[in-house]
Amino acid sequence: MSCLPVWSSSNYTELHTASVDSTHTGTTRKETIANTSDVFTGIQNILLSIVILLLFSLYLTYNTQDSLIESEGSDKVSRTRTPRPVHGHNAGDDSDNVVQQRNILEGLEQEEEEGEEEEVVVKDEEEKPPIESTLLYKYLQQLEQTYLDDVNDVRKIVKVKGQEDVIARDLPLYEQAFKKRHFAMKAPPWYKPTVANATSNNAKNNMQPVTLPHESEWVGWMVLLCMAFTDGDGAECLEKESFPKLANYQKINRIPGIRNILWRKDGFCNTMNQARRIPALKKSQISPLCWVLPNQYEQFLGVADGLGTDVRWVFKSTSPGGTIQVLQPTKERDYAKVKQFNNKKTVVQEYFPNPLLVFGMPVNIRAYVLVTSINPLRAFVHSEGLVHFRHDYPRGFKKIPNRTWFLAQFKHFLVHNFGTEAAEIAFQNMEAAIVETLLIAESSLAAHFGAFTTHPWEERYRCKNCFQLLGFDVIFNSTLHPMVVEVNGQPYLQANSEVGGWASNTIKQNAVEDTVGILFSATPVARDVAEAVRSMQLNNVGITGVNCHSSHHLCLTNEDLLYLLDSRREAINKASFRQLYPAKDSFKYDSLVRDLQRFVASQYHLNDISPYNQMGAHATSPTTRHNTADLQNVISNVEQYYYRKKKWRRCLREMNGASIPEHFGNRTYGASRRSGLGDGAINNMFNLDPLFGDPKYDRPPCNDDPATMPFLSAFHFDPPLNLTPTFDPMVTEYEATVPHDMVLIKVWGFATSCDSEARLEDKLGASRPSNYTLGVGENRISMFVVDITHSEPWVSNSYTVNVYRQSVEEGEEQTWEDDQPHHVCSLVQDCDLPFISDGPCGLNRVLDVRWPDVIVDQQKLPVCESGNSPGRWLIPCSQCSNKSSCYWKEARWLPYDCRHQILPRQQLRQCLAGKDLLFIGDSTNRGIMYYIMEQLNGTLTEWDKTHNIKVYSNLNNNQTSVSFAYYPQFWLPAGERPVFDKALYELLKHSKAAKNNGDTVVVVGGVHWLATHHLNVLKQALKRKGLSNVKLVMKGLGAGFHQPVDGIHCLTMGEQRKVFIHNTGLLDYASNAGFEVVDTFNMTMARYKDFVQGKCACHFHKVEEVRPTDDPDDYDNILYHVTGDINSLYSEILINRICQ
Repeated sequence: MSCLPVWSSSNYTELHTASVDSTHTGTTRKETIANTSDVFTGIQNILLSIVILLLFSLYLTYNTQDSLIESEGSDKVSRTRTPRPVHGHNAGDDSDNVVQQRNILEGLEQEEEEGEEEEVVVKDEEEKPPIESTLLYKYLQQLEQTYLDDVNDVRKIVKVKGQEDVIARDLPLYEQAFKKRHFAMKAPPWYKPTVANATSNNAKNNMQPVTLPHESEWVGWMVLLCMAFTDGDGAECLEKESFPKLANYQKINRIPGIRNILWRKDGFCNTMNQARRIPALKKSQISPLCWVLPNQYEQFLGVADGLGTDVRWVFKSTSPGGTIQVLQPTKERDYAKVKQFNNKKTVVQEYFPNPLLVFGMPVNIRAYVLVTSINPLRAFVHSEGLVHFRHDYPRGFKKIPNRTWFLAQFKHFLVHNFGTEAAEIAFQNMEAAIVETLLIAESSLAAHFGAFTTHPWEERYRCKNCFQLLGFDVIFNSTLHPMVVEVNGQPYLQANSEVGGWASNTIKQNAVEDTVGILFSATPVARDVAEAVRSMQLNNVGITGVNCHSSHHLCLTNEDLLYLLDSRREAINKASFRQLYPAKDSFKYDSLVRDLQRFVASQYHLNDISPYNQMGAHATSPTTRHNTADLQNVISNVEQYYYRKKKWRRCLREMNGASIPEHFGNRTYGASRRSGLGDGAINNMFNLDPLFGDPKYDRPPCNDDPATMPFLSAFHFDPPLNLTPTFDPMVTEYEATVPHDMVLIKVWGFATSCDSEARLEDKLGASRPSNYTLGVGENRISMFVVDITHSEPWVSNSYTVNVYRQSVEEGEEQTWEDDQPHHVCSLVQDCDLPFISDGPCGLNRVLDVRWPDVIVDQQKLPVCESGNSPGRWLIPCSQCSNKSSCYWKEARWLPYDCRHQILPRQQLRQCLAGKDLLFIGDSTNRGIMYYIMEQLNGTLTEWDKTHNIKVYSNLNNNQTSVSFAYYPQFWLPAGERPVFDKALYELLKHSKAAKNNGDTVVVVGGVHWLATHHLNVLKQALKRKGLSNVKLVMKGLGAGFHQPVDGIHCLTMGEQRKVFIHNTGLLDYASNAGFEVVDTFNMTMARYKDFVQGKCACHFHKVEEVRPTDDPDDYDNILYHVTGDINSLYSEILINRICQ
């Protein structure tokens, strides 16, 4: 990167001389032409004299500026932080019109010798002078030192005011935090200090009563803690007129006006409804639809009636801690309750559709957000938030007592069930929703702050002394889209005495302690800020008092520079906070910031008030502080510089071989600062690099043409697919074929219209890149184009890709021939999923054995006496090192010391005649059931992908009955799922009368959920029903949940190995408890890639239609066939256990 040209006063001398020479030359020519007009010549001479005087004035002005900055008298900035402004550089001064547009760095490099002429050169990055020698650094250092001196010179006194109940509730945590930093507390006389065990002398002194040295409410203290359910700009804390009088070092924990904008439920509703008119927010719903009743009662009823009976509504009292009801006005039983709000104040919100359920229960996130500056914005979110479990809508979404998670636990849940990328994006989206809410609040506060000044031409109040710790309540839907449902301006910080309350107490304590630490740090950062400002290439930005000109669109003032200093200082000392705004990706808010600025200007008529008009932005004084919209480009560039510098340092450390902490750049203060907590008990939730920045996920430019709303502009896959036909927005059906080893694919798409989104599988599905499992055979991937301009998404089109994944047999290189020599290869586990940590993986040759001998020798072995005899897969191959040279159609699962026989159909019918087969379990058990039914009847005439009770009594000439109960029903809320014994009782009730002997067979099994507890419950329930002598069969665990897919938990390699150990113990326990067992784990894990379509990657069967005729309308004669060799294998083993 090269430096920009360096300008000095000599450059302006040359400019001035060149202008004069050019003028004299032009005058000579004009005098020759104008010999006949003495009058014209006189006028021209006068004009030339004026121009020369103006240029000379500019020359003097520039030299005056340099001398002012470099003079000894400016070595120290005054206590008011207002260095003497440079004259002659206001927007209205015509002399500035000859100055070219200049870069922010012009004039900031020191001249080597005063008065020496210097050429305008472009320097390389390496040729820049040290930052300490620049005027910019010295100027920032003076500002910073003045502020730090002020802070060090005053007494650290915290004055407490507010409402008695709030003070008693929340002050103890603040008291502890401030006293750790040696602040003295001036609390109301009735308050009893809680810190009675302080040990240091300073702490003991701080416990003594404090007398404020002045009677005026705005002096004599460093911090004013306002603890009340108000904005604090009244008698209970600090009068509105006193806010602008506060000294630079004073802080108050209130942002006036934010209560009516965000904190009050009705204010939040009104604010967010206004925000829906902002163009940049039309595509992003960051809060639920809401109405304030009774004013909007009729409007609400009209919308509720239009949306129908599927939508529920949350009615909230506007008072703090008020009641919550979930009602449906379209239903008669609720309408009577709704009518009371026709004359009663309340807020109604749309019940969040499809909320994310954690173990069947909805949750809400309490995020602690610290706003250290509102205008311009600066905010942080604490990594140690709370997750509250709640009852579902029938019980009013009430909190469940003693059911609270750390945010860390919630993050791990998302990673476990949705994958790391999805969890990262979910938290990024939550951050974005919080920032957008705060930006909206800032724009709304513009009118409120206007009341803090007497005249409209006065500098607008920016609340630079204000900070506030807010509680944001956020809810995710099932696709991990966040919405802000409430904002609390006085978060509940009282200690929780309930069991398990230590967790929330610790999190609250840490949030408060980190708040105090971030606000009152004294780290010098002038060097960092100077380097960042120098790195910017912004030609339209200057610095007031250094190089501010009328050609600059923006001049940074002393207050702006202090904002940059504060931002950097707080970012360095953020502890467990994460920087929300400004941040390295703040550019993504550009459109919103611009739209909000236009909206504010139009709503509050600010176009005629400085500094909102264009000329006012030029004519800024050193004490002006610009708003977020003015500084957006500057602060985004500055944060990008810090981010690049941090990455560069990390890369340098890696190149030098230095070890880098796992959470580099995200300091967490764990056990080192609090006793009783182990390391890692509460982790920083924001320690993963975001997906933001990968260009392949960037949305291409969209358009506003309504005709394009139904179309995709792109349909992406990773790894890429060869679509047939090639992608065309007008074509909606595609096909593709992938090899057997491609088991997972990432899918995403982009809508052509700016008002549409591409969503996977459903209108409420993921609009982000999402993983999709590809089972063997057909896989149907659907992408919906959704119109997002409505309260509910409307599907305007859908695209489908039928992906055919080849079976392992289809990868064979040659046809099978019996007389050819083949290597015998064994397979115990796949090297891509080695669940046996010390066992061999992949295909391994069995020495001195020919394939024909394998078949002959196997028939000589005795029939297996159990279904869990150890075994392995044997496959004939040309070379065991080449998987594609194997003949997988001949592959066999063979126990080492016995064999499983396949019963002929007639023998199977005889065995099962008079028997009742009761299956209870998940879809893997259902696959076995349908295989047995087809083998028993020869055909399968009925098939149902049931998740309830199903009974088939027309089998084997009505001699055999088969029934099935699905368990566990994961999709139901935890409180509504039937327990295991109840599911069994329901199965027995729907089956015909069971006999207490071996003619009744109960088969239980599942992928991963089965445990010894279920076996005990099963036996006890059967005993209570008088069925203790029935035959019991347990199918063991199986392969599954090994792919990171949204909505499905994915087991790590370590967890898969634990499942293997659990399965081994489960088989032993079941055998000793009198169960026949069928081990399906090893055989399915070794060939885990042979699963068929399904997110869990756990199904090894598929039921296909078989049409005896070619008539597509012949639905009367449809038959079904169960496919899947592995399912057939363990189904035959189970038949052996029943019939032996």
